[in-house]
Amino acid sequence: PARLGSLDAYRGFAMFLMMATYGMGAGEVRCLKLDDVDWAARTIRVHRPKTGTETVLPLLDPVARALANYLRDRRPAHSQGREVFVSHHLPHAKLSGSSAIGHRLAKYAALAGVHADFLGTHVFRHTHATRQIESGATAKIVGDILGHRRPESTSAYVRSAMRGLRTIALPVPR
Repeated sequence: PARLGSLDAYRGFAMFLMMATYGMGAGEVRCLKLDDVDWAARTIRVHRPKTGTETVLPLLDPVARALANYLRDRRPAHSQGREVFVSHHLPHAKLSGSSAIGHRLAKYAALAGVHADFLGTHVFRHTHATRQIESGATAKIVGDILGHRRPESTSAYVRSAMRGLRTIALPVPR
């Protein structure tokens, strides 16, 4: 974020790192409250608005550093809300919608020279889940982390991981 030098870069880095690390959706990041981060217990509580579930995850060091940098040095001091990520324009309220995060993703992708047919914030969630499955996590564990209530919701990520594995699988001898 320091290379970009803006207040927005620190916020964006922390948001996107959380999305990639935990498979959080834009709405989950947007609604994250200061009280959801327990620095002493090193946990983060994620509220899943789509399912109404709550997941407590470990606050991993890279995420803790990114959050601390943003909160300590870049989050507007006069913000009245309890949301972690707020607008840098008065009245420093909660970000206006999930599309606000999507616009930031498009901005940073363009700056990095990334061009894709589709580049939305859900890509972080999908990639996180697929990589977890590929690394050997069970669909149940991945579903629990993502806040899925039904196993069928996680099956899309299992199918995606299987397609990727087929491309590198050796042929079966006859």
